[in-house]
Amino acid sequence: MGDTGPESDPTASKRPKLQSTTDQPQSAVRCKYFVQRKKRYCKMTVGTGKEYCGEHEPTAAEPVAASGADRIPCPLDPKHSVSAAKLEKHLKICNARPPAEQKPYLVPGINCTSSDDEQSEAAGREEKVTKLADIPPAELLELIGKVSALYESAGPLIKEESPRHSILADELTVEGYGPQTLKHLVQSSALLGLAEQCDFLRPDTTFVEFGAGKGQVAYWLARIVETAPLARSAVLLVDRASHRHKKDNKIETREIVQRVRADIADLELHRVELIEAGAGRSGVVGIGKHLCGAATDLALRCLVRSGTSGTAVRGCLFALCCHHRCDWRTFAGKRFLLESGITRAEFESIVRMVSWAVCGTGRSRERQQEDDKPDRCGLTRPEREAIGRRCKRLLDIARLRYMERHGYEASLKYYVTSDVTLENVCLVCVKK
Repeated sequence: MGDTGPESDPTASKRPKLQSTTDQPQSAVRCKYFVQRKKRYCKMTVGTGKEYCGEHEPTAAEPVAASGADRIPCPLDPKHSVSAAKLEKHLKICNARPPAEQKPYLVPGINCTSSDDEQSEAAGREEKVTKLADIPPAELLELIGKVSALYESAGPLIKEESPRHSILADELTVEGYGPQTLKHLVQSSALLGLAEQCDFLRPDTTFVEFGAGKGQVAYWLARIVETAPLARSAVLLVDRASHRHKKDNKIETREIVQRVRADIADLELHRVELIEAGAGRSGVVGIGKHLCGAATDLALRCLVRSGTSGTAVRGCLFALCCHHRCDWRTFAGKRFLLESGITRAEFESIVRMVSWAVCGTGRSRERQQEDDKPDRCGLTRPEREAIGRRCKRLLDIARLRYMERHGYEASLKYYVTSDVTLENVCLVCVKK
């Protein structure tokens, strides 16, 4: 009858083939170095007669020739090691090597402080930073009262704006995009809509995206420049990190775009090649979709400093976020806070309270209803959220006053609705 051999078994080809122990290679010896960060041993194999891989080979204190050790810590960055025999070659290609020449637009710490900060620095130098949990309830409630009074005295703060730019109309209708991608596209469309509303999208303009990341906003700005067209306009991207899969690489007209790798704290904008080459352009417009805390203050200082150095800065649009990362040393509104009776210690407490507005509870809705009891200051969760929002706005008011003092008309606007993001406020500054 039918064949009963392995060829006739339909599952035979799916069974794993067993090898004899004589055919299997000997198990490789693994490195004995324990990687503390990963809580496991290194998985690299080692050479014959060795216990450690090349990267984790212990280095002896005595000279290499005497110890027989082949690897030494890299002189540029001791976090990694290098073969002693290949040291000279490694130093030429090491990622930690300093730049061959210092860029003329990089001046360490140039935007961290300004001339009007001398009094602020003296007033806040000796203040001690205290955790919220260590502040007595009565003292914390007194600070909350002070914040509320300043917030109320500012009057109506934020205007309802939620514009869109037509350049992203088709992109927002793509069905394959997930909610996270659509969220960023909506934000970019709203910022560009505000830029159009403020008459920033003109010819002869250099658009500077601070904290550009992968260049999402700059890409669409370049598309506007190409299709409008905005004659003799250009787009400059500024970011301190080097990102993969940058969107600006897809900009076809390469001469209108430049990316600069720089910390905003060190950037002299008027010395960047693209802006120097376009000295005849009518102005510079700054824009930022995600400038965490101190980065917003550094960008504001950078634009103000460039304006006093001869660059025609027409204004800026910054989506505000991450107020908990504001820093007293770089904060642009120190003068306003001190004049309003807010000390450095109180500023540090305010910076901690802003998280009450957006951090949530980390608990399910059922747990929230069970555990939503007043805290040690007698505040419920909704009350803490309201206080957190007032703290955020107080910091933004201080930034407004800084820009107004330097000749700008500054305002706050809701550029998207809160269901898109809770960080939905944009700082708009237009040169008078």
